[in-house]
Amino acid sequence: MANKAQFSILPYQRRPGFWRAAISRKDGAVLTMNGITLKSVVTSADFPSEEEAYTDAEKVIRMI
Repeated sequence: MANKAQFSILPYQRRPGFWRAAISRKDGAVLTMNGITLKSVVTSADFPSEEEAYTDAEKVIRMI
């Protein structure tokens, strides 16, 4: 499980009422998920609020 403090979570609104969150490492290091190297990752689902997108991003970080 990754330390949440090492990550930056940036919620954004794709269009009104459709929120997602981008996740990246604060130190700029790459993320490795399922053998794939990524600079950042975005939550896969849309959420009705910024808070829900942020919460989902925290769940993703726990899986890293």
